[in-house]
Amino acid sequence: MNEFGNYLQELRTQGQMSLRYLAERSNLSYSFVDSLEKGRYKPTREAVYTLSEELKTDANMLLKLAGYATNETVD
Repeated sequence: MNEFGNYLQELRTQGQMSLRYLAERSNLSYSFVDSLEKGRYKPTREAVYTLSEELKTDANMLLKLAGYATNETVD
């Protein structure tokens, strides 16, 4: 796993969400979310924003962990 994947899994489990539930709510595939948690893929910015909304967390933190520069705040 990587930092992004670890943090994503931590947020998901704290929110008592299954992988399938998060994937459905985020309109992402189950296998994609699972692969993100395992560090197999780097998420797109759009996926990060969607996941941050569902997980009720700061998108900038997820963007940083995913390797994106966060020069401006996301509302």
